[in-house]
This record gives sequence, structure tokens and C-alpha cells, in this order.
Amino acid sequence: MVAVSPVEPKVDASLDPVAFTAFYRESMPHVYGYLLRRSGGNTALAEELTQEVFTAVVRDLRRGRRVEASLPVLLGIARHKLIDQFRRQVRSARLVTADDAVDISNLPLDASADDARERAGAALTAVPDSQRAVLVLRYLEGFSVSEIAAALDRSVEAVESLLARGRTSFKRAYLEGSA
Repeated sequence: MVAVSPVEPKVDASLDPVAFTAFYRESMPHVYGYLLRRSGGNTALAEELTQEVFTAVVRDLRRGRRVEASLPVLLGIARHKLIDQFRRQVRSARLVTADDAVDISNLPLDASADDARERAGAALTAVPDSQRAVLVLRYLEGFSVSEIAAALDRSVEAVESLLARGRTSFKRAYLEGSA
């Protein structure tokens, strides 16, 4: 038996303003939330990228392209927009000296799950952009190191170094947030 998910926002590939407006109102919070969590709580960036996602859909519709505008498709577009943003950040980031790699799997989670999630979000915000990019792609999106390297036009060694520094920065910020 196939599980049926709750009603998923979807719009036919037309420019019917009423249908698109309803679709936008239903799906925009999901796209924004997805981007907000992965941008380290950066509301301005999440808003900008959310706008880019819907602009891309409208642009394709206006060009007469058949677009299956559904939530999974929008989240796929959002992922690509986020990766593009990470690429821009990585290109402009300064070189930082490497810290020792630290295992973040044993962080003390003595608080509630909501509190731990809030502290983790705050810690992710405190991590430098280039490190946040690789942490998000690795641990939230599930990309392999080689996939991250290809997506960000970096070497595998550079990504591994960013991950090591990112884990250190994240742990430091997380522990400071619990103090």
C-alpha cells in the first residue's frame, strides 16, 4: 500500500493568476523554511533565495515551458539556488588557518530537543559562510565530500579542510551557546 501524503501544493503549468497565487501561498512557507534552516537562520538570504525560486518558475512559465510546479520541484530548485549561493560565498571567502578536526557527534544535548535545535541553528549561524556551506551540504543535504567538491568547484582536500574547520567552529559556537 502506498502512503498518501497530505495535500501537496501543485499548480498546472499555466499562468492562471488565481491558481498560481493559491499555489504560491501554500508552498512559499515550505520553501522559505527549507532555505532558512539551511542558511543558518539568515532571514535576508532565505527571503532572497525564496524569491529567486518563484521567479525562476514564473520565468519558465512565461517562456511557454511546461513546468510541473509542485513542492518537491520547488525544493529542488531551492537546493540549486542555495548551492549557487554557497559557490559565490566560497569564491569570495578568505583563506582561514585550519583548526584540528573535532567530532561533533558527542555534543552535550542535556536540554530539550527544541532547545538543542535552536542552539544548533544559532551555532550554525555563527560559523563562517564557507564552512557553513559545506556543513549544510554534508550533514543536512547528505552530499558526499566529492559531491560537495564538484558542486562548489573545490578540491576534495579543500572540502575536507573546510569540514574540519566547520565542525570545530560549530562545536565552539554550540558550546558557547549552552554556557
